[in-house]
Amino acid sequence: MKQKTMRQSSALKKTRVNSSFLLTLLAVGAFSGSCTNRIHVISDDDDRDRVPVTISVSNPGGSEYAQTKAVVDVAQVCSNLSFCIYPCEGESFDKIQINQTRDDPQFGTVSQNLTVGVHKIVVVAHNGDKNPTMTNPESVAFSSNTVMKTTDTFCWAGEVNVTQSTGTVNVALTRATAMFRLKLTDSAIPAQVSELQFAYKGGSAAVNPFTLEGTTKSNQKETILIEDHSRKVFEIYTFPRYEEKNGVRNLSPLEITVTAIDVYGNAVKERVLENVSVTRNRITECSGEFFAGGVLEYTNIGFGGLQVEQDWAGTDPYTLSD
Repeated sequence: MKQKTMRQSSALKKTRVNSSFLLTLLAVGAFSGSCTNRIHVISDDDDRDRVPVTISVSNPGGSEYAQTKAVVDVAQVCSNLSFCIYPCEGESFDKIQINQTRDDPQFGTVSQNLTVGVHKIVVVAHNGDKNPTMTNPESVAFSSNTVMKTTDTFCWAGEVNVTQSTGTVNVALTRATAMFRLKLTDSAIPAQVSELQFAYKGGSAAVNPFTLEGTTKSNQKETILIEDHSRKVFEIYTFPRYEEKNGVRNLSPLEITVTAIDVYGNAVKERVLENVSVTRNRITECSGEFFAGGVLEYTNIGFGGLQVEQDWAGTDPYTLSD
């Protein structure tokens, strides 16, 4: 499959091309603290010609994803890669966005040419079925064809001062998402149930890759087909978002509606989970009997028997009131 390149202005043709820009993705890495890097390479040469730059995703000291797992290549945890180069201030061309899938022979490696000057560069690894919208480097947005949808996502963003002597820029991807996990204690999902729908609000389907915070208040939806009625675990993702009230910033909780749908498209069971706290790189887990009382019983009575597992940076229990 050929590499896909999106160019938004023909003015790019006015710039001379002298060399290549190489991006090599080797492993999902992370660094503690903010995702923001400002990288300066000092040079007295202020030639405006394009120069070669190599960007490499490395694992300098352990991945957030791999706190309980071995460090793995990005292709093992993410099916899609997008990176975007934004022009220097005053340049006449718009951003260049390059998207790849795991099936591409060159997955993790792309080549471009950069002019001398400060460029913003954003790298995003995800598992969505659609490439993110990267028009704004401080708000990368995800969606599917019909809904705002978020998958487990890793990103890096930085301002890179490109000079004639620029060499390698090391990139470490950081998880930007929070997970909500539903663990069923039912003996089995009723045979007439064909899918579970998760509709949730309070989080975000867009992220600032510099701060790793959600940027928009989104209504998100995830539909999971039930092919195995003994399935117990269901997971959804969001970018945690802050809200400010009386000068205080707090993480916004989620409201999650879980609906069981039968083969005819009818809702046969529904639970509403309120004030669900979520945190970046942590799992909020709820465990209990979802189909208590059978189907066609609408209620928001809570689950019991909450359990906590260690994964990611940790797992936070969610307690439902009766």
